[in-house]
Amino acid sequence: MPDYQPPLDDLKFVLNDVLAVGHLTEFSGFENVDEDLVSSTIDLFGDFAAKEIAPWNAEGDRVGATLGPDGVVCAPGFVDAYRGYVDGGWPSLTCRTEDGGDGMPGFLYTIIEEVLAGANFSFAMAPLTSPGAYEVISRRASDELKARYLPKIVTGEWMTAMSLTEPHCGTALGLLRTRAELNADGSFRITGTKMFNSWGDHDLTENIVHLVLARLPNAPEGIRGISLFLVPKYLVGPDGELGERNGFSVSSLEKKLGVHASPTCVTNFDGATGYLVGAPNRGMANMFIIMNHMRLATGACAVGVSDAAYRNALNYTRERLAGRSVTGPKHPELPADPIIVHPDVRRMLMTMRALVEGGRAFCFWVSLNLDLAAVHPDPLEEEAHEALVSLLTPVVKAFLSDKASECTDIALQCFGGHGFIQDNGAEQYLRDVRMLRLGEGTSGIQAMDFIGRKVVGDDAQTLSRYFDSIRQTLDLLDGTGLPGITDELRQALDSVVRLTQEELPRWKRDPEGMAAVSLDYLHMVGYLSLGFMWAKMAGTADKGLQGAPADPTFLQNKLRTARFYCSYLLPEIETLAIRIRAGGSAVMAIPEHEF
Repeated sequence: MPDYQPPLDDLKFVLNDVLAVGHLTEFSGFENVDEDLVSSTIDLFGDFAAKEIAPWNAEGDRVGATLGPDGVVCAPGFVDAYRGYVDGGWPSLTCRTEDGGDGMPGFLYTIIEEVLAGANFSFAMAPLTSPGAYEVISRRASDELKARYLPKIVTGEWMTAMSLTEPHCGTALGLLRTRAELNADGSFRITGTKMFNSWGDHDLTENIVHLVLARLPNAPEGIRGISLFLVPKYLVGPDGELGERNGFSVSSLEKKLGVHASPTCVTNFDGATGYLVGAPNRGMANMFIIMNHMRLATGACAVGVSDAAYRNALNYTRERLAGRSVTGPKHPELPADPIIVHPDVRRMLMTMRALVEGGRAFCFWVSLNLDLAAVHPDPLEEEAHEALVSLLTPVVKAFLSDKASECTDIALQCFGGHGFIQDNGAEQYLRDVRMLRLGEGTSGIQAMDFIGRKVVGDDAQTLSRYFDSIRQTLDLLDGTGLPGITDELRQALDSVVRLTQEELPRWKRDPEGMAAVSLDYLHMVGYLSLGFMWAKMAGTADKGLQGAPADPTFLQNKLRTARFYCSYLLPEIETLAIRIRAGGSAVMAIPEHEF
């Protein structure tokens, strides 16, 4: 079984050196954020996750969560592990001080999301909705609801869950049938069935606060007629004490490809008491506060699982003996060389390393921009950060989760036949991470949001400003010893800019053709974005090498990986460009009735 080791050095490099978060003390919430705080957070949580969370990953996969007479029973070790998570104060890290939290910027919670996912993805899914649920309740609920529910959510004593999807409709939430009827006391009677409800029930906490989408009587059709309700598993009195169980039950647990220890529930609300959150018929707008948090968290989790799979594969390739190097024995004292000497194995390791480390930097950069959108004193800067995050959220979600499937598949390949069996853990990473391409909107849905709403709908204005920021970074790196990186990235940027300018008018005329190439275009911007991050990391590493670094090998290998990414992976943009220019005619060529 794999031994999880969190990527402590790389997390510190990205946050302290590349993004320099300790230099942002002029912003609200960043006053006490310095390199020592960031490093200690990484060290403390990394140690906790490795020792208390990771050991239950494999057994949780084998045993899974179970459904008993009183509800869901968690996999072995999970209850104690969650108690340690709460005792450490981690749930309150980024909640506002007026609500009892620590008031830290959100990028620190991104550390938690990545490391938890690498240690034990099933466990990581449990608190995943909490930051977004906290935000929507804090910003949209009544003062009475906030006073009654927020304190226990902030501490993690109560957990949250999203109740959206119904059996007859997946992402098409406009078709949902769950209904809400007004009670005499101002509460609502919620009736309906939800499915794909991750951690919809469990025994980690004494109460679970569900955020449920439902329809009021005579509400408009479609998504314009959906409202959001807070529905607790156990009713809560005015004094905060738990009362009787609400009209809530679990009828079954889904049998899944992976994340077996994360209970995915079919939940029933049978006249359950709920409370309106926000204005009537504004449920989708409110729920998107949570969903956008979840989509960014998906990127962090994708990186976390990919990193764990990569490190597991790396350790195996150092130990597994097979064949000799094509240039002659590298370890003549051994009966064969470790397979890490073989070029094809190195290709696989370098591909994973480049995608994981580039994806990590991209995820944290977007997370930091989200923080700055919330606290920047200049309204124009605030708007610019917010627009950038809105633009790139679907890219973070879809590109990083798609590449996570690729990375975990490559990791399994490094093991050969030993990856296909359970003993080494490689197949669990592949099974678990596959869910990330489906949850919170599939990659195709993210691509349509990106190209349709964020690019075409905006006439590519925000995207153009993003391209300008990449070009500015390249201009700053001119004259450094990084031509193999900057030249490749500038060529890729020019290619994407040119294609966007050419295709934008056609996409406006031909929405079907636009939809057919949407995922390819999102991937193109994804590859460019990781190239952007590798240029920033290469510039930081090159500058560090000019001094007297404590670990020059670490920085040298950053430059080597940057060059690999730009020469080996970034050219995928050209293949994608060919497909995008071909349009959707080949995709849609066979009539529907002839399939």
